[in-house]
Amino acid sequence: MIETIYCDFDGTITKKDSVNEFFELYAPNWMDSENLWIEGKISSRENAIIQVGLLKNISQRQLDDYINSIEIDDYFLDFVDYVNFKNIKLTILSDGFDLFIKRVLERYNLNIPYYANKFIYNDGKFSIEFPYYNENCSKKSGMCKCQKVKENKFCYIGDGTSDLCIASKAEFLFATKKLHKYCEENKIKHINFKSFCDILNLLNK
Repeated sequence: MIETIYCDFDGTITKKDSVNEFFELYAPNWMDSENLWIEGKISSRENAIIQVGLLKNISQRQLDDYINSIEIDDYFLDFVDYVNFKNIKLTILSDGFDLFIKRVLERYNLNIPYYANKFIYNDGKFSIEFPYYNENCSKKSGMCKCQKVKENKFCYIGDGTSDLCIASKAEFLFATKKLHKYCEENKIKHINFKSFCDILNLLNK
């Protein structure tokens, strides 16, 4: 019986990676540091600092309009109803931006605890803080996901590079996109999914 589920946000709960989409719109040359991170030449924390530094002259309305455009998986609300009914503890772990998560959850009236990097907007300027950074993190993530997991047995749901470390520690792992490919290549036991509808069907079994 699954009692605890940890879940990634960008590209997992959301249909697209909301952070990458934001940089694509407003941070010229953001892929330069992104490629360095993918190649393992810089940490995700260093990458985030560089990319946030590229954001210029964005109005409050532009920021609000973007956040309001973020879409979640069509079956995520059904998934939340299911875990609440089953008294399963659900927590979001993200190496993305807390502001995006907070606003999206508020829009859907969802009360889900989350941990993420602190994204600050003040009078057209952006900055980022890392309240959950762990210098001993093997992936040097801005938000160390493994550090927030206290249980020996848990389920994890994820899609990308920030999930690689915690994936191997999960008792039950649902993986998609880059994480699925990584698990296939490294023979990590997992269940591939396309949407939360797949996860719901498997949990019901």
